[in-house]
Parts: sequence; C-alpha cells; structure tokens
Amino acid sequence: MKDRVSYKVGIIGAGAWGTALANILAKKVKVTLWAKEKSVCENINKLSENKRYLPKIKLSKKIKCTTSIFDVIDCEFLFLVSPVQYLSTNLNKLRENIDSKTVFICCSKGIEMNTLRLPSEIVTSIFPKNKIAVISGPNFASEIAKGLPAATVVASKSDLVANNIAQLIKSPTLRPYLSDDIIGSQIAGALKNIYAIASGIVFGKKYGENAVASIISRSFAEIKIVAQSMNAKKSTLSGLSGMGDLFLTCSSKESRNFSLGIDLAKGKTLNQIMEKKFSVAEGVFTVRALKKLSIEKKLDLPINEAIYKVLYRKKNIDVTIQELLNRPITKEY
Repeated sequence: MKDRVSYKVGIIGAGAWGTALANILAKKVKVTLWAKEKSVCENINKLSENKRYLPKIKLSKKIKCTTSIFDVIDCEFLFLVSPVQYLSTNLNKLRENIDSKTVFICCSKGIEMNTLRLPSEIVTSIFPKNKIAVISGPNFASEIAKGLPAATVVASKSDLVANNIAQLIKSPTLRPYLSDDIIGSQIAGALKNIYAIASGIVFGKKYGENAVASIISRSFAEIKIVAQSMNAKKSTLSGLSGMGDLFLTCSSKESRNFSLGIDLAKGKTLNQIMEKKFSVAEGVFTVRALKKLSIEKKLDLPINEAIYKVLYRKKNIDVTIQELLNRPITKEY
C-alpha cells in the first residue's frame, strides 16, 4: 500500500453521514466534499461546521467543500453518500469524466425505486469498469463524529481495495471489519429503514417491549427472505451490516425512520412529517421499492406490506396491526 497521504479522496453528499466520514478521513488525507446547498458549503469552509446536518461538531481544516460536483473527478477514492434516489442523477453528470481507476465506495442505504437497484448496482450500470466497495453497519453519524466507539463493515470483491479503505477510515474509535459480500452488506442496510418505521409505530403506540422485540425479529425474517432471493450470504446478515444495523435503527429516536414511525403513531400524516424534515427518511422510498420487488419475486413480506398501506394507502394503523396479528398461523422462518 502506497503512502496514504498521496491519495485523492472525494465525497459526494454533505449530509450528516457524509460530513462525519469526511472528518474521519481528514485525519489521514485531504478531502474534497461536494454539497448541494451553498449555505452548507460556506459553513464548512468558513466556520468548520455543518450547521444544518451535523451541528456543534468541529470539522477538520483539511476538508474543502465545493458545490461543483466536477471538483471530485480526479479522486482515487470517491465515497457516495447522497440519498440513493439521487445517486444515478449525480453519477450520470460524471459519466464522461471519471477514470476507470477510481474506486467507488457506496455509503448510502436504500433501493432505487424505478430500477430496484442497490447502490453498488447503480454504480456498475454507469461505471462498469470501476472497482466498488460498500461501507455499512450500525453507525449513527452524530456518534461517529463525536468519537464514540463503533464498528462497521467494508465490503469489496477486491481484498486490496477493502483493506485500503479500512486503513483510511480506521481510527482509535472506529473499527472496520472486512467482507467480500457486497450484496449482503447492502440489503439489511437498505431494508432496515422500512422496519424502523414499523418499530417506531409500535413504540409510539405504547404496545410494550414485547411487541417491539417481536417486530424486530419478524422484520429480520423478512430481510432474510429478500437476501436469499438476491444470493446474499447468511453470515453477513447476522453481522454488523445485518442484525447490528437493524437493531440500532429499530430502537433509537436518533433514527429518522424510527422517529417517523413515532410521529405516524401520534396521528401525523406522512406529508406533515416530511415537510418539516431536512434529512431524507429513506425508508419512505424503500418501502415502495420493496413492494415492487416483492411482486416481481413473489415474496411474502407482510410487515413491508403493512407499512406500505399505512404510508401510501392511508390505512388506519390500529386496523393494520390487528390484521397483522390475525394472519393465519404459520411456521417461523
């Protein structure tokens, strides 16, 4: 591995997670961070703070923020942290400018609604010759940024690529683990946002801890069904990017999706909740993608179906939960 200081590193997406990653990487390399919003960029460059998405966290002077996405075209490592539904749009702007040696690291979690592609599959469709890696795990951006202990997974088909990225993000408080299962590392990360909404609803309705534990367990069963249909490794699902990420997101108000579920339980509509949010609750989009995927693959995913009906058919939450409880008795899978 050559001198890490010589690497050119870029990040697309200056939300909370993109900014936290930039601060981690800036301990070892200079970072070019692309932000959509001019105000975010000015705050980072002038005040060393992302007041909108990651307030009260001091950022490294080695982070240079830009509103021109073309400023990242010469990067050797390009971390993709924009919401999944905007990933294709951002990457297509760079289609003619990125070298085939650039390594893409997918850090966003979700499924593209129109194509049903995971982030790595979106990248491959636009840059088929480039190497790809995935970073996924139980990682709240605010805690990472504060230097609280955490672990994550770096997945790539190339051991060298995975090791180089792990060395870049490794710190005294962030421990990376390696994997070669790119697909499996993304599936739970994408779907857990849906099930965090379900868990938030159950929590918000004050149905008790038994109900919360039950919904998380059955959500994991649905994730396993989807993962099996996409040839993911079972061992990946039991690890950090699988059960670890699901448990974290389904049990904390720090999760945007869990909090959205609580608001739904209080009687707020989806539109009322979304119009007050700066950050995207990715589960709102992913539930529609998974609904479409379940039809195509003929998968039985009752919890996803229930959340879909609550969000997009405005079905009564109490009625929906009763229907879930009254489904025919089956074997646990």
